[in-house]
Amino acid sequence: MRLILGASLFVLAALGSPVTAQDARDRFLAQCRADTLAQWPGAGGVDEGCAERWLSVARSNPLVDILLSPFADGAPRPATAEALRDRAALVRWGPATSQGMEGRLGGVDVQIPAAAPLRLVVGWGAVGEPVPYEIVDALRLRGASVDLIGCYDYGATESNSVYRIAASGHSPFAMAVYRREAPTASANSFLTVTADADGRIPTLDSLRRDEPDANWKTRCA
Repeated sequence: MRLILGASLFVLAALGSPVTAQDARDRFLAQCRADTLAQWPGAGGVDEGCAERWLSVARSNPLVDILLSPFADGAPRPATAEALRDRAALVRWGPATSQGMEGRLGGVDVQIPAAAPLRLVVGWGAVGEPVPYEIVDALRLRGASVDLIGCYDYGATESNSVYRIAASGHSPFAMAVYRREAPTASANSFLTVTADADGRIPTLDSLRRDEPDANWKTRCA
């Protein structure tokens, strides 16, 4: 599996005041340490764990670029799959099929399904490996407001969460994150991130109506 670091290791500096990669790393590590110890006082290995998490945050920057690309202020919201594809210019797209459009960016698949609603789907999977991306943290480090609308989980290793994303210079949009960490070395890990391009942002009530069998709540493990 080829992970994405490269030139996008620090796209963060493009947003706002003079910031360096070291500044962002230091800020992230301090916040990660504080949050971890607030949840688990006296936990060991906090600094090492946060340093590993930072690598996943930095690695997520190209994926954040893709997810934000349809929503730039001043540009009309994409109304077709072709318009959405053209916004996600970093992706190496294949030919359109009856199932929609598929492409690749480094180690992830990117799709625009043919079925409504119009959306961009980023997916990764592997056997026995930890998920190597932290999309939510990467968005927040860029200054985006990432507000959880609702989530449900299956124990400590699998969850589905829906957020409202509001980033500077971009229209708000809904983002769903399905994440499964492999519980054993022979099990599969998955990450699927969906950005809805139709402008609709759900509420907790609407999520519960659409999936009444899911235990939607406002906080997950």
